[in-house]
Amino acid sequence: MARFHKLSLLLAAASIFTVLGLAGNADAEACKYNNGLASCGAGCDAAASFNGACQRFMSADSLPSGGKLRPVPSLPKGAFKVIGDSGVAAQHIALVTPTKMLIIDKAEANPPKLPSGTSAYNVEYDLVTNEYRLLEVQTNTFCSGGGFLPNGTLISAGGAELRRTSAFRTEGGFQSLRMWKPCEDQSCGWLENPQDPAWTMTSNRWYVSITTLPSGELFVLGGSNESLAINRQATNNPTWEIYPKPAGVVAADYQPTFMQFMVDALPNNLYPNVYSLPDGNIYIFANQKSMIFNVARNEVVKRLPDIPGGPRSYPLTGSHVLLPLDPATNYAHEVLVCGGSEAQLQRAQALQSCGRINLSDPDPQWEMDEMPMPRLMGDAIILADGKVMMLNGCKTGYAGFRHGNDPVYTPVIYDPAAPLGSRFTEWVPSNIARMYHSVAMLLPDASVFIAGSNENSEVRLTDVPFPTEYRIESFTPPYLTTDLARPEIVTAVPDKVTYAQKIQVTIDVKDTSKYQPEVTFMLGHRGFVTHSTHMSQRMTKLVATQGEVKGTRIIYQVEMPPNANLMPPGPHYIHVLNNGVPSVASHLILN
Repeated sequence: MARFHKLSLLLAAASIFTVLGLAGNADAEACKYNNGLASCGAGCDAAASFNGACQRFMSADSLPSGGKLRPVPSLPKGAFKVIGDSGVAAQHIALVTPTKMLIIDKAEANPPKLPSGTSAYNVEYDLVTNEYRLLEVQTNTFCSGGGFLPNGTLISAGGAELRRTSAFRTEGGFQSLRMWKPCEDQSCGWLENPQDPAWTMTSNRWYVSITTLPSGELFVLGGSNESLAINRQATNNPTWEIYPKPAGVVAADYQPTFMQFMVDALPNNLYPNVYSLPDGNIYIFANQKSMIFNVARNEVVKRLPDIPGGPRSYPLTGSHVLLPLDPATNYAHEVLVCGGSEAQLQRAQALQSCGRINLSDPDPQWEMDEMPMPRLMGDAIILADGKVMMLNGCKTGYAGFRHGNDPVYTPVIYDPAAPLGSRFTEWVPSNIARMYHSVAMLLPDASVFIAGSNENSEVRLTDVPFPTEYRIESFTPPYLTTDLARPEIVTAVPDKVTYAQKIQVTIDVKDTSKYQPEVTFMLGHRGFVTHSTHMSQRMTKLVATQGEVKGTRIIYQVEMPPNANLMPPGPHYIHVLNNGVPSVASHLILN
């Protein structure tokens, strides 16, 4: 049987190579660069080609996997498609249920009107019908942050000043806390009480970052105390606080805690990036600086080297991501930071360099790499297969109204497992400019949701270089277009699971005629997204043990992460992948 299967694979390889014109000895002239894109002809492997370099297709016996064939995508560079209208400019997004996305804007004159006649600036977007429901909110959500509590409730915090015009009205939101308890029946709305000290932060926080800690509390860090273009000593809020406020402390008496790091990182210290670590500490990055910090002791554990190449935080905004965790590497925590801008100037060049640092090393150092093109204000999305998609942004300028130029339409994929120097691949470009105030997120169906872009201080639909953008796009990664059917999670995953819990999951791989099953389970948290900052986004591979096989159905014992340091509590999504092809994810609460 084994010999027969191997022969089948070789025949399938020959068939694929012949039908697609990808024979290993194809004429080199056929493999060429066309039309300014990585549009590679016969003899080329389009999925491996990028930055103007078409790569020759490798025969089965020269594949890195030792001759193992992989599913062949019909769209090897993916595809963009406009699927809906956001109603309000998408400055912030949060996936609050498997089918509902909150889209949050500042108070401005968006076309949809509330019953009061004023413009809406928050909506609940239905991912099934691609329609939105208008939401009312009392306080200005502009440049706020967000995080999830262990029960799946979203907290939105911070914002901007009071604004009252004939088109829209809002109370000030600098110290606001807003709560969203998810629902599927359109009965939920924002809960807020700005007059109650328990419902406010200790001070103004514009461009604030929020991260779910292993304890389930929210760590609220930094920001400025007024609306501005770049932070400075007089406006800086170099403090942190915890939500909910500590038990036994009178809310009105609760005080924030000073952090010297947020002074040292001036002026590019807004929307700092924060990730929890396996030892219970947290990692904080702002500007070019980073450190490991112990929240319970209010203590700097270790200052890390500055990343080379220039600032990487607002308004010289880069893309930041904690790379997927893997039990095979003892959950090594590696952070990737790409892009930014060389200066706060209209024609400043975006950075092309990336830094990667392994925080599990005794002496962490930055390993530098380069993207195929420079990028400012980009989004870094962990895809269902653990690779990182970088999209949106521009090539010149800096973050802020009318300060970005030269949109980057082409997304790139970063493979963390590939050797240094060959980790990036270009994918098909969009035709929509997504610059300042644009967002993106992986959806449960393993596609990518893309929205927003408003380079203007108010809604502008005409007579500007980049009008306010309401179109929503879906990006279909290549792994959704292969010749292998998508696997399916057949059994219902428990709504709530605990750390180290082992659950039995039955999957259906659909077809074993061409590819032997190679199954992986991935668990991820989508986080809160705004201004290229994906607060609390993280993903880990799960330990899974194969059990009984019945045809194309396979039973697995799947083990949840061993502790909350690796994956803090809250709402998560679990994908199963067969040969890199993902299922629709199942939703669960982990705590």
